[in-house]
Amino acid sequence: MAMGWLIGALPEGRCGLRLKNEQARPIECPTNRDAMRPAGRSAPPSSTAWKPHARRNRAGRRDSMTATRRRLSPLRVFLAATVILMALGLYVVANAIQFASDYRSVTHTYTVLQHLDRIESLKHQAVAESRGYLLAGRAENRDSFWRIGGALQREADLLAEQVSDNPEQLGRALELRRSLDARLRLSEQAMQSWRRGVDAPVDAPLLAAIRNGDRDIATRLDKLRAAENALLSTRSRRAERSAWLTLLAAGIGIPLSLLLIGHAQRLLARENRVRQQAEAAASESNAELNATVQQLARLSDSMAALSQYSGMLQGASDAQELYEITASTFRQLLPGMGGLLYVIRASRDHAELVAQWGSPVAPNDPAPALQACWSVRKHAPFAMEDLRHGLRCSHIGRPHGAEDVHGLCVPLSAHGEVVGWLSLQGEGARGRIPDESLAIRLCEQLSLALANVRLRESLRHQAVRDPLTGLFNRRYLEESLAREIARCQRREQPLAVLMLDIDHFKAFNDRHGHAMGDAALSAFARMLKTRCRPEDIACRYGGEEFTLILPESDLATALERAEDIRAGAAMLRIGESDGAMLRITVSIGVALMPEHGDVGLELMRAGDRALYRAKHEGRDRVAVAAGRVVEGAAVLELDRMV
Repeated sequence: MAMGWLIGALPEGRCGLRLKNEQARPIECPTNRDAMRPAGRSAPPSSTAWKPHARRNRAGRRDSMTATRRRLSPLRVFLAATVILMALGLYVVANAIQFASDYRSVTHTYTVLQHLDRIESLKHQAVAESRGYLLAGRAENRDSFWRIGGALQREADLLAEQVSDNPEQLGRALELRRSLDARLRLSEQAMQSWRRGVDAPVDAPLLAAIRNGDRDIATRLDKLRAAENALLSTRSRRAERSAWLTLLAAGIGIPLSLLLIGHAQRLLARENRVRQQAEAAASESNAELNATVQQLARLSDSMAALSQYSGMLQGASDAQELYEITASTFRQLLPGMGGLLYVIRASRDHAELVAQWGSPVAPNDPAPALQACWSVRKHAPFAMEDLRHGLRCSHIGRPHGAEDVHGLCVPLSAHGEVVGWLSLQGEGARGRIPDESLAIRLCEQLSLALANVRLRESLRHQAVRDPLTGLFNRRYLEESLAREIARCQRREQPLAVLMLDIDHFKAFNDRHGHAMGDAALSAFARMLKTRCRPEDIACRYGGEEFTLILPESDLATALERAEDIRAGAAMLRIGESDGAMLRITVSIGVALMPEHGDVGLELMRAGDRALYRAKHEGRDRVAVAAGRVVEGAAVLELDRMV
């Protein structure tokens, strides 16, 4: 293009070069009369030849300047279009930012209105529950009132936080919060006055204060809504104006820019042939750049997915959640792949299939040995380029009817120990699985998360379990007993506590040794587990004492269960090294809620007293705590021995 510009700028009468078919050749100059004059004729005198040459030189310079201006005109057009587009872009960006700000403001206003609706609804619910309590006297209404009152206060605090950027609205929200607190106190006073007597009417000043409080809350809610609706109207109009101005600017600027660009395109059409090679090179560079950008985008997506996966793994509470999160993540990131997750059992003799997703293209062993996977042997990922004809792990069978099936096994290692492996399988061109590095990084995260979950489960088990018997320990007993008592009280169901003690255990331990004593405790604990329901809680209270919590069990059920346990203990046989079989017996004390207490300590003391009576009466028996059971107007003295 530069050579063509130079040729066009040369004045007539000068010889130049012309580009044609990528070659340069001389151009005949029509003004070079010496070259065109036939042989034998002489040139005219120099005094008469210089004037025409001077005129042609001036004309050539004018043509050169004209050509230069013709070549500069597309640049001017492009500059004008660029300026317009930049101005349009800046204007659109500014309006978009303003529109986004207005949209956030509108969304914030809607959120505040929703909080107001929620506060009004909770207030009506609280009033309804308090009235229900005043009319029927049900404890459920009172508890619901307290619960809804707490939620109402939290909503009011959240409302104040939402409008903290508006001093006027913040003041109104704080006044509303004080009015709500005052109204809740009035309802509590009304319910307290009702408890002093069912027929006692609520005093008139209190009723008047309640009505005034309702009107005050309604007024403050209306003011808050009116202010938010006014803000919503203003912000909506501003957002509509921003959107309209953006559309107007785009409607004017874009067509004008397109017209200028089209005009410049027509001016530059003659130069396209010269630029073909440069465009081809640029296209190739653009293709490489696009490939690089796509690779970076995939890497960015992979890192984002890896970060999200890691965060979800950290929030998992148990191993099953880890498996579900892993299956969902791999199904999303590698949609064309089938996957299987194997976890090595605690015995370290084989693994088991714990999760599967997609459609594996080959049969797989659900419980393979550890040596069946090459990745476990090598402690490194093992890629299988062809599952049909190439080397593969023995836990993967030969594919049926599938061609070009490849796979990848990745070991799950944490803290120097292999805890399992992941197997991926898919169909496609020969070679490695796409995004193999991503799969490996995901497996690294899964390994650490699985090890952490196992560690947490182990620590949790050690914290609440007795290591000798496998039963719950005393700490778990105290927590569970309080929880079960509260649950049974809410459901108005009975609860029984059994206190168990192995008879003459100290003498048994001294006579036969601590090993046989531990064996007796373990055997009794195993027998106790077999005679418990899933909802029962068996604990080792300490030494040879055990405790059994029977939720939703009355006296007859508790006595039947206690007698079954006593008989089961009598049938136990503990073998010594010399072949002798030893026997044990157990004494059991039974206490019931609410007959013998409403809290865990009272029930356990009552059960202990019954246990001591059973010991005093001869052991190997069941005793019920002595107490009073109120039923109607009769008072029954409960002092039984089984």
